[in-house]
Amino acid sequence: MKRKISNIMSRISLKLEREKIDRREVIKNILKPDNLVFVGVSKAKNPSYDFVYDLYFKLSKNRIFKIPVSIKPKSIYVITIFKIRRRIQNEAIKYYQK
Repeated sequence: MKRKISNIMSRISLKLEREKIDRREVIKNILKPDNLVFVGVSKAKNPSYDFVYDLYFKLSKNRIFKIPVSIKPKSIYVITIFKIRRRIQNEAIKYYQK
């Protein structure tokens, strides 16, 4: 399991460095989604997957991570990661309420 997680995280390492996001925090939230506050679903562009699930994790009052993932049996494909600030949160809520 640790090998698979490290492979997933190595693909998005540059994004994590650029956004100054702790890798352990991302892994912890994906494996134990206590901070998961919202999930949005959209059609996947990749034909290997049916849907993309946008996972929103609230880490503090002003910090939210958005982690788009695609899921197959026994695997999860982390597409990327976004750090969302407070003012952008309302836009995301409006988008998914439509």
